[in-house]
Amino acid sequence: MPAQSIRDIVNPLLTLDPDTRDNSDLEILRDLVGEARVVCLGESAHFASEFVLLRDRIVRYLVRELGFSAFVLESGLPEGLAVDEWVRGGPGSLATIARRGITYAFGRCEEMHAQLQWMRGWNATHSHQVGFYGMDVPGWCANPAAGVAACLNRLSPQPGDRELLAAAGLGDPTRAASADGSDTPDVPAELSRGITELVARAAAADDEIALRCAYGAQRVVEFLQHGLYPEPGRNLRNEVMADNLHWILGREERVIVGAHNVHLQRTPSFDGTEPIGSLLAPVLGQELVVVGTTRGAGIVPGVDLDATPARRYATPAGEFSAPSHSLDALLDAIGLPHHLVDLRHAPPELLASATAMSGQTQLIDVDPKQAFDAVVHIHQITPAHGTTDQVTDEPLDWRRQSPTSE
Repeated sequence: MPAQSIRDIVNPLLTLDPDTRDNSDLEILRDLVGEARVVCLGESAHFASEFVLLRDRIVRYLVRELGFSAFVLESGLPEGLAVDEWVRGGPGSLATIARRGITYAFGRCEEMHAQLQWMRGWNATHSHQVGFYGMDVPGWCANPAAGVAACLNRLSPQPGDRELLAAAGLGDPTRAASADGSDTPDVPAELSRGITELVARAAAADDEIALRCAYGAQRVVEFLQHGLYPEPGRNLRNEVMADNLHWILGREERVIVGAHNVHLQRTPSFDGTEPIGSLLAPVLGQELVVVGTTRGAGIVPGVDLDATPARRYATPAGEFSAPSHSLDALLDAIGLPHHLVDLRHAPPELLASATAMSGQTQLIDVDPKQAFDAVVHIHQITPAHGTTDQVTDEPLDWRRQSPTSE
């Protein structure tokens, strides 16, 4: 019998707790995921506890039940090499690794720490390993030093390497730059040339990881010179993330990707550029599944890195009120705390009234059925729980970082 209302296609979720033993509610993922190699899990707001918990729970299920082998995050690729080593049993404190190895402050909450701890525990007891990758540009898209350092420490040393690394340390590596790059330092011509030469060195050395890191540093330079949109129709970060994800798929059979909805959707983004889902859909076809998220009205968490850990994500970025024509309002009216809707099987008329979705504190025009394969709705989001930073001044040893052996 055809669905008569949106309630007829809703799949309630029992909990967001990743440690639950009852995962019967997630069995719907078997049909949704099928034989896909890439499952994208979006979030409509960063720094929300519930979205990180949901992602962690789904990651664990896909690793356990469907054999997924890597988690890929909207975070710097070079920095993420240290996280991968740690989840595979490497040295270091979790607080230090997560803070320095995950950019945009996504690693400085208890929820992310719990996921990394689970990954490490899984790898310690299973031959089927799960890895960690960043897919974004290094240095919060503002500083190429992490990419330069990670590359240099995989190559045979040459005169001038130390000077190149010193020159690459532009500004604060823990503050995101504005989209137009107007608040970023100028890039010396010598540094730009040095990074271009570094790309050539990495390619000649036939070291794929070094080359990825050098490319990342080069893209940061492009951002600093031309902003997030170096040309009409181009979003530099989305291009880099899609390219890195394509490279990761050459190393991993099945991966889970975590990022904001607007980076993952299949349709053009609010800025008119192509997100990761749109860029990779022609290549992956049915091997790509994109799951977005919506939420009820309320406070949207922000981040204040100068605040105490307890207040780090509690400073509001603003409020969001779901208007009647949003998918958020349509799904929130069902009255469940959290549920999943498979949009592939939803009759178009049931979604006809939904022409927009939330994105941070904004409302973004989108056709949900075209942009996502499924959506998880969470009635109420709350700020993530900041972790105490017990970080030493000892620099990370870039030379020991590698996602997997060559």
